[in-house]
Amino acid sequence: GRFRYLKECSSKSDAECTCREGYYCSGDGCSRCDRGCGAGRESGGSGCQACRYGTFNDQPNGSCKNWTKCSANQVLVPGTAAKDVICKHASDNPTPVVTTLPTT
Repeated sequence: GRFRYLKECSSKSDAECTCREGYYCSGDGCSRCDRGCGAGRESGGSGCQACRYGTFNDQPNGSCKNWTKCSANQVLVPGTAAKDVICKHASDNPTPVVTTLPTT
């Protein structure tokens, strides 16, 4: 049901299994297929749950990870449950060059 063949068996090798769309391998050697929770969510003890504030998951399965920490006032795009924070780079905010002219 949840499994599909990655490689069929032959006279020289055993079959290799993987999980069908919407599920991901877990357990030893992909012995189980667990349902993917989708971006912005992770699998918990009682099923799928939303990523808490300050974390994100941009994969169809997996777990929530902490947002990237930007330097003060350097957040270009705020993070969401499904996307990481995007920080400004120092080169995006160049410091002005001050030229001192000689006095006569």
